[in-house]
Order: sequence, then structure tokens, then C-alpha cells
Amino acid sequence: MNRSRATATAVLACLCGCSSHPALKPEVHSALQTQWEQVPDGVVASGNLSDQPWWSVFHDPVLDRLMSLGLENNLDLQQARARILQARAQSLGAKAALWPDITASFADTYLRSPLVSPTSPASSFTAALNASWTVDLFGQQRNQARAAQATLQATEFDRDDTRITLVAQIATSYLQYRLYQLQYAISTRSAQAQAEVVRITRLRFEQGAASRLDLEQVVSQLAVTRAAVPQAFEQADAARNSLIALLASTPEALAEELPASVMVADPRLPRGDPLEVLLTPAQLIERRPDIQAAGFRLVSASANLKSALAQRYPQLTLGGLFGSASTAVSQLMTPGSAARGFDYALTLPLIDFGRIRAAIDAADAQQLEAYLAYEQTVRGALQATQTAIVMYAQGVLREKQMATALESARTAARLARTQYQAGALALLNVLIAEQAEYNTELMWSEAAAAVAERLVALYQTMGVLPPTA
Repeated sequence: MNRSRATATAVLACLCGCSSHPALKPEVHSALQTQWEQVPDGVVASGNLSDQPWWSVFHDPVLDRLMSLGLENNLDLQQARARILQARAQSLGAKAALWPDITASFADTYLRSPLVSPTSPASSFTAALNASWTVDLFGQQRNQARAAQATLQATEFDRDDTRITLVAQIATSYLQYRLYQLQYAISTRSAQAQAEVVRITRLRFEQGAASRLDLEQVVSQLAVTRAAVPQAFEQADAARNSLIALLASTPEALAEELPASVMVADPRLPRGDPLEVLLTPAQLIERRPDIQAAGFRLVSASANLKSALAQRYPQLTLGGLFGSASTAVSQLMTPGSAARGFDYALTLPLIDFGRIRAAIDAADAQQLEAYLAYEQTVRGALQATQTAIVMYAQGVLREKQMATALESARTAARLARTQYQAGALALLNVLIAEQAEYNTELMWSEAAAAVAERLVALYQTMGVLPPTA
């Protein structure tokens, strides 16, 4: 017994002297982009972003309400939260494995054997508390706990990435919904103007002042414009249904925010404030949730490798029992029935035909894969953000030019109609001017919506998190 106690004391002293492994800091060991190219004028790459949710730049209360509903009800986000609960439970289980396993037992043993009693069977009863502890001498279980904790943190960052993606999807679908509402109104208004030209042309044809060719041309153009009306309606309805699905809601519940009818009194596109501040590449790497998640998965893979390496070393298991034993149940609690026991086992793997080596090689390959995934995520984030910056800057320039073109096209169409009604201009010139006005207004609406959508994409690629409730 003294030798057993001495051995246990030595083992515990060894355990207390074991130092924990330093935390792994994921990083890319090759050159990365350090500054953005083609940053729009007036934009500063400093990272001092507003504390307000980024979609407040659109000043649209309907969008604000949709965002609140989406962050509360979206099913993808709820699944991400459920995955966190799973990872948290697994982490707690891995940490619990570091502690002794204590159980209570009651046993009734019945034995007939010539070695015990040739004539009658022997019975014994035992009631005890049993403890078993696998001492983590070389960090196998500690590293499993570290891996589970890192996986939990990665899952939490996955949840944040889902939130970022969700609000970007809601904003983009809402902008498209408003765009198609506007295009429905543009097509309807243009069709009404062209119908007036058809009316005048038909009167002139009946009076012999216009040819059949003139009449068929204006009728054809009117039909083409009217055909764009149902197309805009179905596109607006598709965007509306997409929003309803993202919010896990119903058309009835969102009838006020997203009416089924696309005919509104004053359809307008939400216009966002100009971008003023950018995250630097270094700040982007530090705060994007998908990069952080990939980093913690690398930490988890490294801990799993250390755990696999620890399988090569001895494993010590301590056991103990405290209770009572007797040949009769009524005597279990008497002073003379006390029973105590202590045991330990030290095991060392000798021949396993490559099982441990295979586990180590697999963990090593998993760590390499996790590192490559981390670097790929970092580079992908930088590339996506650089592309979003350029697209936003060029989109702003295009929208300004389209606004100028639309103003001129409207003036030209108005003058053409006035001069045609006065008989001072040929019908062909009116058709050309009206078609130019209609096409230019559609192109301007698409350019304006593209600027807003690219602003959304830029906030998404920067990994700007929505505020938590």
C-alpha cells in the first residue's frame, strides 16, 4: 500500500509539473495585400466605422423593420445558433473527460464453487462509491478539450458570418424589389405617353396626313413597352417572395411592408449615403468572421494533432473504491463491513500495427488542410473586397453619367412630341426620342440600384457585423 501511495504521489507531481501548450496564432506566411487600389475620392481607409447598423445609410424605415425581423426569424441563422449549442455541449463533454468518473454501485454476487463451499452457494453484497481517473500525463485529453473549445469558437464566428450574409441578402432583395417597382412605373408611364402618340397618329392616318407605316410603327413600339409591364411585375413579385422566405414569414404578415401590388404612388429607389470609410486590409483580416472561423479551425486541427501524438506515450489510470461488503444485506452498514480499495494501471503501446501512426498522419494532414483553408479564406476576402471597392467606385461614376443622359433624353422627348403635334417634326424622330427616353430611364434605374447593391456588397465583404439585440 505504501508503494502504491508513493507511485500515485509521483504521478500527480509529474502531472502538476506539465506545462500547457502555447496558443497557436494563425497567420499567412507569404505576401498579402497591404493597401487597397482605386479607392474612391473622399473615402478614407482607416477603419473608423459608425456604430450604427450599416443599412441606416439608406434612411429607409421599411428596410430597418425587415432587418429586425430577419435577424430574429431567419432559419439559416437559427440553424447556426443550434450548431453553437451542439459545439458547446461537445466542448463541455471534452472538458469533463479531464475529471474523475465517480459512480455509485450496489452488487449482489451469487457463486457456487467447490473452491468456496462444496455444499452450499456463497452470496456477497457490496455497496460502494467507485472512482476512476485517467491521468492526462501528456496532454491527450487536454488537447482534445482545446480542439473542442476552438471548434466552438469557430462555430460562433460561423454564426456571425451567417448574420452578415443574411442582412446583405435582405438588403439586396429589398433593393431589387424597389427597382422592379420603379421599372413597372416607368414602363406604365412610357406606355401611356406612347399611347397618346398612337392616338394622334391614328387621327392623322384617318385624315390622310400619316401613312399606314407610321401607324404600325407607333403601335408596335407601344406593344413592346406594354410587354415590359408584366415582366417588371413578375420580377418584383419574385424579389418580394425571396424577402418573405429570408424572413421566414408570410405574405399576410408582411402585407404592410411588402404589398403584393407593385403599383405604388411614388416608387423610389433607396439611395445610400456615399461611402466614407473603409477597413484597411489588416483590419479586414482581424474582424471578418469567416477568417476568424478558419483560424480557430486551424487551432482545433493543431490541438487534435498534439492529442494524436500523445497516444505514443504511457497512460496512467487510477481507481478507487469506498464502501461496504458483507454476506448479508442487513450487515452492509455495520462497522466491520467497511471496504476500501485502490488500484492503478500504467499502459504503454507496443505493437498496434500502425494504428497510432496512421492517426498521427491523418491529424497532420488535417492540420495542413486547415492551414491552406485559412490562407485561402484570407486571400479570398482580400480579393472580394478589392473587387467590391472597384465595382462601387465605377458604379457611382456610371450612375452620374446615366443621370445626365436621362435628363437630356427627357428634354429631347418632350421637344419631339411638341414639335410633332405642331407638324414641325417627322414621326420617326418622335419614335426615336421616346424610345431613347424609355431605355435611358431603365438604364438609369439599373445603374442607381447597382450602386446601392454594390455598397451592400462592400459592407458585406468588409465583414461589418449587424448590432446584436
